[in-house]
Amino acid sequence: MELTFSTKFMRDLAADSKKAYKHLGADNGQAFIGVIADLRAAIFAGDLPGAATSVRHDDQIFHIDWVVSSICTLHTVVAVASASNKEAWRDCYRIRLDAVTLGKEILA
Repeated sequence: MELTFSTKFMRDLAADSKKAYKHLGADNGQAFIGVIADLRAAIFAGDLPGAATSVRHDDQIFHIDWVVSSICTLHTVVAVASASNKEAWRDCYRIRLDAVTLGKEILA
């Protein structure tokens, strides 16, 4: 799957394990790197081994949350041509990493 990023920080977090460990802690950083590896290995969003914890959509934009750990969540966004089907996000091959929530702190 093709990854895009909402900010340079999100790109750096996904590309550099040292930054992931620094900002998320060792355990959450390691889990985050695993989720990023799964995203890169998947062909489509629906191919990810972990189920999305939350899927919301408005018009043609889906907001999808993925569990990284019990206190860490990855927030992503996908755009589809037609959001008439609530499962349309599963066929997307491009996903934007929007933010990471660590406890109550939002990192973006």
